[in-house]
Amino acid sequence: MSPRRVTALVSIFSLTSIFAACSSDASEKADPATGVCPAKLTIQTDWFPELEHGGTYQLIGPSGTADKNSVSYSGPVQQQYAVGGLQEVEILTKNFDKQNSSVLVDGQADMAYIGIADLIKDSAALPLIAIAKTLDQDPQMLMWDPTQYAIKTPTDIAASGASFVHFPGLSYIDFMIDKGYLMPEQSDPSYNGSDATWVSKGGSILQQGFATNEIYKYENDIPWKDGGPADVSFFTVSELGFDNYPATITMLKSRAQELDACLKLLVPKMQQAWVDFYNNPTPITDRMIEINEEYDGFWSLSAELNSAGLQLLDEKNIGANSPDGTYCSFDETKVQDLYDILQPIYASQGVEITDDVASVYTNEYCQGAPGR
Repeated sequence: MSPRRVTALVSIFSLTSIFAACSSDASEKADPATGVCPAKLTIQTDWFPELEHGGTYQLIGPSGTADKNSVSYSGPVQQQYAVGGLQEVEILTKNFDKQNSSVLVDGQADMAYIGIADLIKDSAALPLIAIAKTLDQDPQMLMWDPTQYAIKTPTDIAASGASFVHFPGLSYIDFMIDKGYLMPEQSDPSYNGSDATWVSKGGSILQQGFATNEIYKYENDIPWKDGGPADVSFFTVSELGFDNYPATITMLKSRAQELDACLKLLVPKMQQAWVDFYNNPTPITDRMIEINEEYDGFWSLSAELNSAGLQLLDEKNIGANSPDGTYCSFDETKVQDLYDILQPIYASQGVEITDDVASVYTNEYCQGAPGR
């Protein structure tokens, strides 16, 4: 072999090595955040699949798998939301055996839906933090039969004397009793989410629910009065003066600190999923109908209900942007006002809460999040 040939081969080898090294360096620099997120993210919701959870299900899309035994929906994260090494998302329905906060403490989920009001109530006892909103206004409501009760203002609720059937441990119940909108003896914390009590009593009770769901069901689907559906009236809790952020994306503070680098990438993507859902909700809401059928429980949806719910969601500004234009952050004034409502209530009950409401939420991870 000639010296010229050897020199040429050495030069080619050297260049190849340099290019390989450069390529390796470029690859490492292209995505330094690879692996900062867990391969699997588990999110505990507060109910069965429903349109109010749409942005969370959007992370997986309509091609996920519903598991009747675990009552969960899981699948690969859609590519447009995959960051930091995240590969799979698992969505758990409401855990009827324990509070969502306990699910986090026990390590059964990375994130859970918990309202700001409930975070305030538990703030001295549990190290939890809300990192993003799912909804801007609370669709939670109190409904009644307008032919049985002439309720026009919140004080008429107490004057009616009717039992109010609701889930136990709700902060807005404490608020209603404190304001005189509800007498303590009217509170009946036996609600389980079904229509059985309302139907059996012919609508003679007051009942909690989601304005974006139950209103349509009782007015169009559920035969509860004279053999058929009938009109109901309602107040949302916001209309009662209880302006809460419901179902926030909440984590243990220690877990949020552990995943800090991940959350800076992931939260804007999670909120993009909400924007994408609102822009084209049908693939997810149609899949939710199927998921509930696969779960084979008492909860069901329909295309008509979902359409009506999405319309009401916009009418009531339930899915509105935050004041900073993102679909993510918490309004400091709104949270402070809610704290100012709850603090004296819990002080009178001997319930210890934080002195600093800013400790229960953060907007740090909303930087770069989109708006609708």
